[in-house]
Parts: sequence; structure tokens; C-alpha cells
Amino acid sequence: MGLEYIYTDSNYNELGYLTHFDADIEIGKYDVSKNDFELTLSLEDRDPLFTVGSLFYKENTEIGGVIQRLKINTSDNTITLIGPTFRGLLEKEYVQPPAGSAYLTLNGEANTCINVLIDGRFSNLFVVDNIGASNINVKYDVRDINLLQALEKALGASNARLCIRHRVDGKIHLYAEKINDLSDTLQYDNDYQIDMTVKTESKPYNHVLCLGKGELLDRLRINLYLQSDGSWTESNQVYTGLDRKTYKHEDVNVESRDELTKNAIEKVAEANESDTLEISFDADNAELFDIVGAKENITGISFKEPITQKIIKISDGDISISYKVGDAK
Repeated sequence: MGLEYIYTDSNYNELGYLTHFDADIEIGKYDVSKNDFELTLSLEDRDPLFTVGSLFYKENTEIGGVIQRLKINTSDNTITLIGPTFRGLLEKEYVQPPAGSAYLTLNGEANTCINVLIDGRFSNLFVVDNIGASNINVKYDVRDINLLQALEKALGASNARLCIRHRVDGKIHLYAEKINDLSDTLQYDNDYQIDMTVKTESKPYNHVLCLGKGELLDRLRINLYLQSDGSWTESNQVYTGLDRKTYKHEDVNVESRDELTKNAIEKVAEANESDTLEISFDADNAELFDIVGAKENITGISFKEPITQKIIKISDGDISISYKVGDAK
């Protein structure tokens, strides 16, 4: 492994390289990955300046984070340093709409939009690269979700992902990048002897009962019906009788028909489970949100899915990196 992992004091001044340590680091999609880490080393090897508020990182990668708590084990004379990864830090802040607006609207070049969201946060530890030059356009409305979720949703809607790198200037650099479809070159099945979990589901919800603000006759009420092309409408009931499956979405604070409809469609999409295939695998040329192919031979389920987790394990010099596809935590 060599001397790769740098550590700092609580003012982010570099102190040296970590040696003789174990680590468990998880990075990934906001609602799938823990986006945290644990570093364990002996009390004798630990620099006392490497403490709460310190950073560790591998230069020019996303691997790294900030120490937020310590755990000392006197039985084996070790200390474990715990905290969020750089991606996990973004989950600590929330995006609210401007005063007088229902949403914060992102509309423009992707890196410019990232800068709008990140500017003034985290004591300027994060910076945005190539503002105005990504060739990716974003159009997305954000309201009351955490910063990582906002970035991933806004970029994902434009087939892009958030890239995070710690650079030699001591800053954590953010930028947008198009998602790569590697399914033709990274296609996995049972023959690879990798871990697979297959789940088959019944038919999806095709009717949504939406209930908003108000009571009794004054309550905002909308019925949405799934169409054969995947869209939703308030008319044309395609599925009836035993074929109908209803999802109830209730939000007593919403009085706008458009907002209630938008939120209901997002929620039913999350609730609708189709056949899923979750896999764990090793790869040298894949990044988060790249798309890989997978097939399970018994059920015949096959499809293309994005990488949602990257797990790094280090044990006194030995390192393993694995990836997961799917939304299981």
C-alpha cells in the first residue's frame, strides 16, 4: 500500500502518513451508503494531534473524512477514530428554498449549480472546479432535503454524478461528470462467483390516492392513474378491478395540486418495487454511479444498474475495494 493516507491536525495542517492501521470506509448513494469510516490504530502509534476535527485522506481521491469522535479500547490498547467521509459531510447540511419561494430552482450549467448549493458552507473546505465548463445542464427544484441528496438528485436527472476529490491545495474539490455506461465491458453473472441477492416482486402500484391540506369536503384530494407508457394522469383508468393496486400518499401541509402530485409520484416510484438484483463485485475501472450489467441465471433477471456503494477495507497494509449495485443498505 505504501505511504498513501495523510492525516492532519484539527486545523487541517498535514502531519504525516498513517502507518499500521485498520480502516473500514464506506462511500456511496445518499440513501444506501453510511458514508462514514472507522480507523483503528494502536495508542502507541497514534499522533496525539490526530484527533477530533482532524482530516485523513488519500490525495486526489474521494477517500477521506473528518474525525468526529474517538473510541478507546484499553483491553487491546487501541483507539478508533470515527466520522463521516467527505461525501457524508454533505449530508449534514440541508437545502431550503429562498424566502417567499416554494423551491430553490437549479437551472443552468452543472458546476455553477453545485457552487450555488455549496457556497458559504463548511468554512470553504469544499470548492467547485470548472464552473461553467462541464457541458452538463441541470434543471431541478429542491426543497428541504440534505445537500448530498440535492446534489445527487439534481445531477442524476441530467445523467450526471457528483465527483469528490481531495487535492494538494488542502481543499475538497467538487465537480459534475457524465455517468459512464460500462455494462458492455462489466457484465456479471453467477459464473463470476460473486454475491448476488435476487428479489422478485408483484405488480406495481397503479393508482395513487393523494390527500393534501384541509378537512372533509375541503380536503385537497387527487386520484392519479398509471398509464401504459409509465406516466400518471387524473383520468383514463387503465387498471381496474383485481388489476388495480392503490398507494395512499398523505401530506396535510401541502395545498398546491402541482406540489401534491409531484410528491406523490416521487413517493410511489420509491414504493414500487420491481425485480431487483443486488450484487457485490471487484473492479479496477469503475466509479460510483457508473452503470454495470448483471444477470442471475436461475430467475433469468438481468438489467443494467448503477454502482451505489464503494467499500474500502484496510488491514495493516492490505487493501481491498469492493462495489455494490442495488439499493439495499
